[in-house]
Amino acid sequence: MFATVKRSWLLPVALYTLAFAPAKSQTGSHPLVTIDAGVLEGAHFGSAPDEVMFLGIPFAAPPTGERRWKPPQPVAEWQGTRKASSYGAACPQAENAEWMEGYTRELVQTFEPYYTYRIDEDCLYLNVWTTNTPHPASKQLPVMVWIHGGGSMGASHFWPMGPTLARKGVVLVSINYRINALGFLAHPALTAESPHHASGNYGILDQIAALQWVQRNIDRFGGDPANVTVFGESSGGMMGCLLMSSPLARGLFQRAILESLGCADTISPELKTPTYYEGGVGTAEEIGLRLSRDLSIPDGPDALAKLRSKTPKEIFDVSDRDRTVNFDSESTIDGWVLPEQPAIVFAQGRQAKVPVIAGSNSDEGTTMVEETLHGSPTLANYKAFLKDEFLDYADEMFRMNPAATDADVRAAFIAFDTDYEFGNSVHVIAKDTVRAGQKAWFYYFTYPGKGKYSDVGAFHGLDVKLLTGWFRPSWWGEPDAGDKKLLDLMTGYWTQFAKTGDPNGPGLPQWPAYDPKADLVLEIGHEVKLRPTPHTDRFAVFERSLKSRLASTPAKP
Repeated sequence: MFATVKRSWLLPVALYTLAFAPAKSQTGSHPLVTIDAGVLEGAHFGSAPDEVMFLGIPFAAPPTGERRWKPPQPVAEWQGTRKASSYGAACPQAENAEWMEGYTRELVQTFEPYYTYRIDEDCLYLNVWTTNTPHPASKQLPVMVWIHGGGSMGASHFWPMGPTLARKGVVLVSINYRINALGFLAHPALTAESPHHASGNYGILDQIAALQWVQRNIDRFGGDPANVTVFGESSGGMMGCLLMSSPLARGLFQRAILESLGCADTISPELKTPTYYEGGVGTAEEIGLRLSRDLSIPDGPDALAKLRSKTPKEIFDVSDRDRTVNFDSESTIDGWVLPEQPAIVFAQGRQAKVPVIAGSNSDEGTTMVEETLHGSPTLANYKAFLKDEFLDYADEMFRMNPAATDADVRAAFIAFDTDYEFGNSVHVIAKDTVRAGQKAWFYYFTYPGKGKYSDVGAFHGLDVKLLTGWFRPSWWGEPDAGDKKLLDLMTGYWTQFAKTGDPNGPGLPQWPAYDPKADLVLEIGHEVKLRPTPHTDRFAVFERSLKSRLASTPAKP
């Protein structure tokens, strides 16, 4: 069985205020906006009268009861005015959220006095920050839609970048979507009840519904529905890539920023055809059947009713007991949302024709060795991982990152995982974007962590923290001039790209569009400079392995 995971972990590292810390919400005025479902009363995120936010806006009906494992349904209109000054619930998480207590406490004290955190299956909410109301605004601003990462955990208010980016001249939207088994379970009974004969991509359908909400409503917040950028990190980057692969998302966004993960170098489980997917072998429906059986639910006409009667915890606990029941791919090739493998779509240039920023960090793998290996870094675990993932290419992979003893494995695996899971993933996106006739801007983030993260380099997720405008003192320490400079640089590049489709702008170092022939990448760190893309010789082996697995159709286990 294949044990590898292209997953993305949301690290509990918050940040402390820099130059853009908001004041407590004003009490003398309450901004009002009328959207298609009713009237919203927002709040202020700063002292300026135009700095307003609308939080916890429902974009779909609660996905509970009979609506569990169904496409998102329309929101019921409400009468009167609905308060929109606190976040909606996060979707049910597989991870214990106790670590959020300290995080929330510091966040409320330093940056977002309105911050709240709770979990509920009624979770399809989004948030808007803008400096461009009241409606109608004299000039519409570009819209940035944040898709959170985290894999089996996360929520729309991670990370809290709304105030910082809104002050840079964009309308910032952040969205929830169903995750883990509640967002990505395929099952023969779900396929049978679907008018599209499909199941397994409910989380992606949630994202599409949120983007459709943006099309209908964002002009009321001063945003331009014809200028939408989706952006996300880790599994959020993968989601942006999957949206580029889905015909259902065509026309809903005009640009994409994919940080530390894509989908063009991976294999998703197919609904009914066995494949070597990320995390196993077989079909998506077989994963669902295994989950049912682990819950002692036999096949039959009432199987779905029994599944829908289980609590989220009961469902998530199955994956803890049985590693073959996993949703690491966060996608299914279902013939509807995703008609075919994104790797094939991108290789043939049939993805959404939009410009892209893509990149990764220099030390992605330093904080996730045990999670990826499903155990301690030993020679046995390392070799088993490579054999499961690469089959006939396993020995070649080991020779690229060799280890003589167990003590050598951690460093070898970090180098391997940083290149394979992240560096190669975004390199493929940059190349395929240019091949499809669009411009790409390719970066390599090398700015190292500080404080408690001073020994792990530019770790997974650190780039996102430099988009928020605040640093958590208990983890980072006091921000310095270098932190502030990089914050200005990254928020400048990202918002300029959202405005014009090109990250270059006044006061920013020149960033040439990516040329696959030259294969240069912009290093973003203590220095900002062009350099050759690191480790491209290894990327070629990863691509050969992917093509080999795509060509293989194993017999059902």
